[in-house]
Amino acid sequence: MNDATYTLKMFFSLGGKPSPEVKSKMERNDPALLLREKISATMGKNGWSAASEEIYKKATDLLDISVSDVLLGAWNKYQALKKYLDKEKYPSTQSILVPLSEHTVKSEHNPHVEILVNDEPVGKITSQIALTFTVRGAILIVQDGKIRGFKTGEIKGKGTLKCEGLLLLEQDFRPIPLPGSVDLGDGIPIAE
Repeated sequence: MNDATYTLKMFFSLGGKPSPEVKSKMERNDPALLLREKISATMGKNGWSAASEEIYKKATDLLDISVSDVLLGAWNKYQALKKYLDKEKYPSTQSILVPLSEHTVKSEHNPHVEILVNDEPVGKITSQIALTFTVRGAILIVQDGKIRGFKTGEIKGKGTLKCEGLLLLEQDFRPIPLPGSVDLGDGIPIAE
């Protein structure tokens, strides 16, 4: 498995659609009940059953966030990397391996699905994702003021998934070995 395919959907063990338990929780939520009424009023009494499958699929697709993107978002802001922006001390031809000690990355995401019926908005469903990862054995490859890649070790953590404030899933993640090396091509500029 390569890193590009390792997503939050996998961490939460979600396939193409939510489990019956998650689906039931979502449908009993007040915003979902209001949305159901609007869709049924616009599309008829069978409108909700037709629309809900697509809504659930899109809501699950919101978790197609790469774990690498989450980690890079945090690493890019790491203050100790700023010294590698000094072109005199660290010429652009020099690659530097920067080992990271065991550390925690916290990340929050608030993706949403906007529902349109006949090109008219009828509602929006917002999810709240909170993650805490503990990373061991990561080594960044820095060159020319950019993170050009990284070598990974192991990651474990926990996360919660809410929809419109309603807790749907709470998950502890077992330690997962990440792929050995990730090449970032032209690299991600280190934040100033």
